[in-house]
Amino acid sequence: MKILWFSNAILTGSDKGGTGTWLSAMADSLLNIDGFNLGNISLGPVTRVTRSDYKQISQWIIPLTAKLRKDGLPNNNFVKDIERVAKEFEPDLIHIWGTESFYGLLTARNYLKFPALLEMQGLKGLWSRVYSGGLSTREILACIGIKELLLRSTIFQRRKQFALWWNFEKEMICNHSYITVQSPWIEAWIKALNPSCTTFKTDLILRNSFYQQEIWSGLKNDYNNPVIFCSAGYSAPFKGFHDAIRAIYILKDKYKTIKLKIAGNHQRKGIRQNGYINWLNKLILKYNLSPNVEWLGPLSADRLVSEMTNSSIMLIPSHVESYCVSMAEAMQLGVPIVSSYTGGTSYLAKDGESALFFIPGDESMCAYQIDRLLSDKEMAMHFSKKGRETAIKRNNPNKIIDNQIAIYKNILKL
Repeated sequence: MKILWFSNAILTGSDKGGTGTWLSAMADSLLNIDGFNLGNISLGPVTRVTRSDYKQISQWIIPLTAKLRKDGLPNNNFVKDIERVAKEFEPDLIHIWGTESFYGLLTARNYLKFPALLEMQGLKGLWSRVYSGGLSTREILACIGIKELLLRSTIFQRRKQFALWWNFEKEMICNHSYITVQSPWIEAWIKALNPSCTTFKTDLILRNSFYQQEIWSGLKNDYNNPVIFCSAGYSAPFKGFHDAIRAIYILKDKYKTIKLKIAGNHQRKGIRQNGYINWLNKLILKYNLSPNVEWLGPLSADRLVSEMTNSSIMLIPSHVESYCVSMAEAMQLGVPIVSSYTGGTSYLAKDGESALFFIPGDESMCAYQIDRLLSDKEMAMHFSKKGRETAIKRNNPNKIIDNQIAIYKNILKL
């Protein structure tokens, strides 16, 4: 069986964090399957289509700088290069990871004449509705810096770009017969757009560290000096960092030394600094929270495990999630969770049983739920146990790989 992936991750074996971490974990697991041959095409920092194999995986990198035309595709030369690579690999099936890039248009428009599986990750069109994360117009304007002006990438403009991409996402969805989903919320949207397609349910494999390392026990946590951990791959307001900071401000009167730790590649120097993050830094100063907020930068899986298991609570303040790998990772480790209630997070855990939820953008309820867990150790331990029990079943690597192979075989009638 030969499967060609189109993904957002260059498979290298390195562990620098960021988005798409599940792809490397799944790729490594699939390599152990007899008779399975995997290829991968992804965007990266190259000037031309470049061959860069990883282990037994044939891999090609497409220039990240390739500009897209009004029809959503790069120029004809890039398209022809991709067609050439696909013909060279001769896959039995093409697996498109996500609609965020142009890949799905190649199979939707029959440029690549192979059976295709479209994997849903996020939907930019839906993200555009909450892209500004509830910020007021005045706050959005305050997020505009030199970088945003030079690159024409204000929150207003990025939200518009996401909204415009919705037309291409709908085209991809409506022109694929086989689509995989990771939550009932995404499936509802897929079925509304393409009722005749066949959908498959999948889950994501986590990195090895989350299966092999020490789990959260509560014994390390000093509730007089609580640590709230938060992680996201995007420096965008829909991730809700401002809500998390405002919740910490509410809690500081009761927990003087409370600490919010934020993981991810968010802080930059000089004009490279994201305007939203720069505004958050000013918000932290305004609330006198400098001792209470720590930006950790991008973390390896081992560092993430260490930070999570040494925290009091995992906080997920996002305004939209189609799955939420950070939440799945925290549940696997047994870290108690306070999360916004979104399509993906509501699938992963149950309110009052394995997590505590709040409406996205409601910092008061977010603070209230955090306080409930900090002031009730038995409740925290209960959520830890229930979350881990759920994750062990859901994110079992063998189960996920068996399901993935079964999906491939189902489509290929093997």
